[in-house]
Amino acid sequence: MVQRKTDTSFFRRNRWWIVSIAILAAVVILAAFISSRRGAVPVRAAAVTRGTIVSTIDTNGKIEPLNNFEAHAPAATTVRRILVTEGETVKDGQLLVVLDDADARAQAAKALAQFRAAQAELHAVETGGTREDVLTTQAQLVKARSDRDTAQRNFEALQRLEQTGAASPAEVQAAANQVKTADAQVNLLQQKLSNRYSAPEVQRVQAQLNEAQASYAAAEDLLRHSEVRAPRAGMVYSLPVHEGNFVNAGDLLVQVADLSRVRVLGYVD
Repeated sequence: MVQRKTDTSFFRRNRWWIVSIAILAAVVILAAFISSRRGAVPVRAAAVTRGTIVSTIDTNGKIEPLNNFEAHAPAATTVRRILVTEGETVKDGQLLVVLDDADARAQAAKALAQFRAAQAELHAVETGGTREDVLTTQAQLVKARSDRDTAQRNFEALQRLEQTGAASPAEVQAAANQVKTADAQVNLLQQKLSNRYSAPEVQRVQAQLNEAQASYAAAEDLLRHSEVRAPRAGMVYSLPVHEGNFVNAGDLLVQVADLSRVRVLGYVD
């Protein structure tokens, strides 16, 4: 009985400390529980399915048309007329730009004259000369044949006189030489009509004709490109020149393309 009284009095004397310790322990447990709840990571579950992984990068590139037409200046000249505007839709064969073609026309006329002169010279070489040369040679041949016939008759007459002693052997030999000379002149004129020029001379004239023909073709091409036309229907997306501008050979004049179909060129490391 004495022991129980002693235990009861101990709790009575220290009850506030015991209560305080119990409250503090409860607070610590509660704080630990709340802290553990806040740090929890939510977990979701899903079924595995097949899909496409998309990875994107940033890079440089350009968009260009598939059917593109560019016109460049064929020679140094000035822009005389511009018949379209940038962004305009044009038709197949439509006239776009007109260049000054005065120099091109002069070059074409000069080249044509040289070409025709070379043609005439080649024809003269192939036929034995010009018409005047041929007529002159033919007249000379007629006279040379007549002179040969005369020399031949004189030679034969002297041969007969030599048999009677009326002509000396020297006179007969001189007459024979005249026949040979006349005959050689006839042969020369005949060759002049049929084969006057040698093969190297014919080749030289032919080369001059080829050169003149190439010059004329180049002049015609230059004249033809003085007018720029659209090769197909499309849109004028670049027009860097203006009327009156001076352009050098190769300068860009206009760009036309069908922008309904384009391609993208990207540069990827």
